[in-house]
Formats: sequence, C-alpha cells, structure tokens
Amino acid sequence: MNGNIEIDACVVQRNYKMAMIEVHNQLRRRDIESLKFLCSDFIPVSKIERIQSGLDIVQALQQKCLVSQPDNILFLAELLFLIGRIDLLQKLHVTEDDVKSSLSNCHISHVSSYR
Repeated sequence: MNGNIEIDACVVQRNYKMAMIEVHNQLRRRDIESLKFLCSDFIPVSKIERIQSGLDIVQALQQKCLVSQPDNILFLAELLFLIGRIDLLQKLHVTEDDVKSSLSNCHISHVSSYR
C-alpha cells in the first residue's frame, strides 16, 4: 500500500513540475514583467530585479510558500488570469471560474486590487 502512495506522490510531483515548465515555456517577456509587478507585494524588490523567467517567479513564490505542489497553485492561477493568460490555466488544472470566484472573494484573493 505504501508503495502506491509513494508512486502517486511521485506522479503528482512530476505533473506539477511539468506544468510549471509548460507555463514557463509559454510566457513572453512582457508576461514576466507583468508578473513581477503583481508579485512586488510578496517578493523583495532586490529579488524581483534578478528575475528573468517564469521559473524564477515560481521559485520565488515557492520560497514564500505562496505556490506549492499541487494543492496551492491558485495564487499562480490568479496571476496568470490577471495578466490575461487564461490559456495557461488549463496547464494548472484550474478553471477560469475558479479564479474568478477566488478574486471575487476578498478573503481568498491574494493579489491586491491596487495592482
């Protein structure tokens, strides 16, 4: 039984990593700049200045425990939604309605409405 749980955990982790890579591969430079702006309340400016890729953003958010596998990706989904990359939500297995619901609930929404 434990073997199946370990295999399932490995599959979940692999799928999470693949999803992050797929999102990273489809982000354009302007997307990354927009994400950096939205994350400026969560990531120190000195670190934001060094961010060059989508993977850098994900790693910085993981360090702040804002994104983790696989159950805590709604923050990243919100960011992608806010920059207009709704097409990437499916990579995270999140629907547009999930994100809209999260954004409409001020107790759940992560990104400041001022951003």
